[in-house]
Amino acid sequence: MAARDFSINNFMARVDGLGGPVKRNKFSVEVTSPTSMRSSVTADTINFLAKTVSFPAKSLATTDYRYGGRYSLLVPYETTYEPVSITMMNTGNHAPRIFWNDWLNHIQNMSTYNMEYYEKYIGTVTISHYLDDEESIDPSKASYQVTLHEAWPKGISAIEVGWENAELQDFEIDMQYNWWTASGESKTKGQLGGNLAADQQLTTGFQ
Repeated sequence: MAARDFSINNFMARVDGLGGPVKRNKFSVEVTSPTSMRSSVTADTINFLAKTVSFPAKSLATTDYRYGGRYSLLVPYETTYEPVSITMMNTGNHAPRIFWNDWLNHIQNMSTYNMEYYEKYIGTVTISHYLDDEESIDPSKASYQVTLHEAWPKGISAIEVGWENAELQDFEIDMQYNWWTASGESKTKGQLGGNLAADQQLTTGFQ
């Protein structure tokens, strides 16, 4: 083990040994929409317009386990995931807005108000991060990559316009998903998150 002290040089040497400091600005987002979805806009034409995105969080839901009525122990019982927010830049033909609205309309038909089968409205979202010296947007060259599995848009934000506001338009999409995986991490048996029985029931399809 390298010597440990409070010197900047030693600190930076140890950081460099782990790949160096990492910046936030080099990333890409790849959205794969459901195969049964119909839209005049394809995901690959708007993916590059993602301004900001977050790597997903993960937490354990807990409950109190009481033993003999004498004390309680906090124990986990399932993994929980929060939606991932993507901020998209809008364009003159409103293609990004059209795409995401089409996906939402695919989930619920606004003519019949029927909900689509789960397996027919889910897709994937891949978030790739690149090192500072990488010049090409190529997910195969990413230093770190997270995939949101069985993803679907939970909501799309409003866009406020006004005479006094000349800023560029953008909007947010909240992506819900079943579980996520990341490159470089060890795989566990049964990578599904949450309730496995519920996952199997959902993917078999029901309304």
